[in-house]
Amino acid sequence: DFRKRREADRARSDYIDRLRDDMSNFFGYVPELIEMFLEMFSPAEAMELLEANEAPRPVTIRTNTLKTKRRELAQSLTKRGVHLDTVGDWSKVGLKIYESQVPIGATPEYLAGHYMLQSASSFLPVMALAPVENEFVVDMCASPGGKSTYLASLMKNTGTLVCNDFNQKRLPS
Repeated sequence: DFRKRREADRARSDYIDRLRDDMSNFFGYVPELIEMFLEMFSPAEAMELLEANEAPRPVTIRTNTLKTKRRELAQSLTKRGVHLDTVGDWSKVGLKIYESQVPIGATPEYLAGHYMLQSASSFLPVMALAPVENEFVVDMCASPGGKSTYLASLMKNTGTLVCNDFNQKRLPS
């Protein structure tokens, strides 16, 4: 309880400032961002958010449904010693990789274009757009190409897909 533990001559704002500075130093965020988190959330919730951001994201792949089905891809990769699961009920193409005996970016399935390494969060804009065959789509943040190839897959390689990216440094990818 803050009221019982605080020093009588120190204000709550002093503690919040100290907490902001400590969180900023420990987690490597600028103090202004920590301050924003502390305005949006309780100190405990802000700490929980920062700790969650420290956890490594799982490796995820997206099935190229023009070449295979997710179930067939999962079976094939499992035979190679890949421990995986679906990313969730919300995706029909995503697989989460827990552990692998083989390099995920060098399997015969990867080299044959059956899947692409892609963050599950990158599935969402494409799913929200829900493109259909013969549609005209402009991807303005196209590099490195995960969303663009997913768009093309959902459009069944028909229509027109124009891919651009504002950041020239990302274009070679």
